[in-house]
Amino acid sequence: MISLERLMLDHSPSMMLLVEPTQLQIVLANLVACQTLGYPDDALPGMTITDIESSLQDVFYWEDVRNGQYQDINGQEGLYQCADGAMLTVIKSVRVVDHQGSPLLLVQARDIQNERQVEDALEQTLSQLRATLESTGNGILVINWQGRITSMNRLFSSMWNISEDLLLERNETAILERICEQVENAEACHQRLQATVDSVETEELLRLKDGRVFECRSRPQYLGEHIVGRVFGYNDITERTRAEEALRESRDKLEERVRERTADLQAANANLLAEKTRQEELIKKLEEAQNQLLQSEKMASIGQLAAGVAHEINNPIGFVNSNLGTLQNYINKMLRLLTAYEQIEKGLLDEALQEIKNLKSELDIEFLREDIGSLLSESLDGLQRVKQIVRDLKDFSHVDKAARELAQLETGMDSTLNVVWNELKYKAKVVKEYGDTPKIECMPSQLNQVFMNLLINAAHAIEEHGQITIRSGHNEENIWMEVEDTGKGIAPEHLGRIFEPFFTTKAVGKGTGLGLSLAYGIVKKHDGRIDVSSEVGKGSVFRVSLPRHTEADKNEPASE
Repeated sequence: MISLERLMLDHSPSMMLLVEPTQLQIVLANLVACQTLGYPDDALPGMTITDIESSLQDVFYWEDVRNGQYQDINGQEGLYQCADGAMLTVIKSVRVVDHQGSPLLLVQARDIQNERQVEDALEQTLSQLRATLESTGNGILVINWQGRITSMNRLFSSMWNISEDLLLERNETAILERICEQVENAEACHQRLQATVDSVETEELLRLKDGRVFECRSRPQYLGEHIVGRVFGYNDITERTRAEEALRESRDKLEERVRERTADLQAANANLLAEKTRQEELIKKLEEAQNQLLQSEKMASIGQLAAGVAHEINNPIGFVNSNLGTLQNYINKMLRLLTAYEQIEKGLLDEALQEIKNLKSELDIEFLREDIGSLLSESLDGLQRVKQIVRDLKDFSHVDKAARELAQLETGMDSTLNVVWNELKYKAKVVKEYGDTPKIECMPSQLNQVFMNLLINAAHAIEEHGQITIRSGHNEENIWMEVEDTGKGIAPEHLGRIFEPFFTTKAVGKGTGLGLSLAYGIVKKHDGRIDVSSEVGKGSVFRVSLPRHTEADKNEPASE
């Protein structure tokens, strides 16, 4: 049967540990301590207290205890190490107790981690409320149901010219009298301030004796279903009131001025027509300047990609160089074997023959014969990658080529991917879902420029690492190529403007806003369209649709 003392300990709300001071061994622990720290019921007895209290401050304290220096502790904050290694914030007390003539230390601790979180959250909320009260544009006064002032902001005391001395005295009656004596209808103001438990929201104008006009709005303050006070908000509308009065005075004068201005506007209309003609000429010049900027952006992009291509070239060249070095080492070993053969070829004895066999085993001649072929194959493959990268860069750089030719969109997309790979490989995994589209008559190098802008924009939209999916397909009328990313998406209010020249959502210096405008123009030149769908936080999809047959193809007579 459980003793009454043990029953009382296990139902205590605090952790309780009884420590033997010479060995610092825990001789008794209640159920709350085991459960809170995550130990089995019989695990804590036999452990040392420093297994639980391991901070430097606690270690010093318990070392003093071991040396016979006992000191009570009241309400000290500390850290307890749980069975899973987690640290628990506690408030603890330590008392020296006597047991049959021997001292023992009774440790009582309480978990305050949740309390600390609640206190921090409450403090943050109060701080936000105080900041909100002070940052509002109105003077705020709060009076409780007993008629006492519970809060006001600095703007309120400034509006009502309440002195610092009066505020420091916290003489609420004097403060309220100071407010009422400044209002022309002091009695009505006093009655309103006293009606703190009124459930009606009010709005009224207060005219002050010094000529100012305040707008006063008040509403009840509830705690649950009970009214515990009233909140008054004061807005100084003196300037607005004076402006309204001045507006009424000037309305008649304005009507006269309108008549005068009508004649002036008629003359201005004639000037506007002339200005319109001049603006049309400026727009034409602006279009020419835009084309020049587009060309500049294209060249800048190609220059940037050239650096990426150089980076890609370094990789195959690196392992080609390494393999050729290894090949040279292998050949040197084989030359050593040949030299040994030459030295004994005139008379082979059993001993010499065995020496040659040992040398062949040391040099692993069979492995060398097999690996030489593999090394050469890898070297040739590396050189082919270099040639392919350079070829793709050469094809891609011909963006000013205007001649139409039959081309497959997937081929152009693959070529562009190789060129921009250095921009993509650290940001996204690229997944291809091609639909084996037929060739169409187009300007492939210009479409490559469109693909490049879509791929780079997709990479820039991905903040850390994501996925870019490239799809293609076709039907009887159109062929389409689609680029989907898992980036941050485009805000709905920006979707209608992304193809406008100079519009960009990127940071200053990160983009000119001409990439999608250029892509839009190229696709329009091919009688196609660009469709976009996007969801903020999930990504965007850009689809380029092109007709399978040009207008010239449609107008050709059918063959007999």
